Amino acid sequence: DTKLLDCILLRHLLNLAQAKLATASGLPKRENKFHIMQSFLWREALASFQTLTECLQAACKLLNAPGVTLDAAMKQFVASNTGMSLVVQRPSAIRDMGDSVAHPKYVSRDAYKKIIARHNVTDDHAGLHAILEYINPVSQSH
Repeated sequence: DTKLLDCILLRHLLNLAQAKLATASGLPKRENKFHIMQSFLWREALASFQTLTECLQAACKLLNAPGVTLDAAMKQFVASNTGMSLVVQRPSAIRDMGDSVAHPKYVSRDAYKKIIARHNVTDDHAGLHAILEYINPVSQSH
């Protein structure tokens, strides 16, 4: 479903922007799972601020710290109040939408069986059915 995939991809786009901001601002670089970790570090750096205005001010302070150099594209983005608002927003509607689509609270056993049947790598089917039996979504609340 295109709408569902869009939610996930918009969340990914948000992660990528936050990762670039974290790197540009000089937050510690993590090589493993780069954009996921960098996005987390960006959000963590802003976590103690309560309002959108405070978060925006803190983000600008990070990005204007001594020794931080922003390229033209970064300067253009930072000048976008709407773009910056999205990357500092907490809670993030985009993140929450992507999470709810990617990690639904409940998927029925029958839905999983159909998904497994459609999976292109037939060698995985037996293993996926074993996982399904182990997880037993009937008893899962989340």
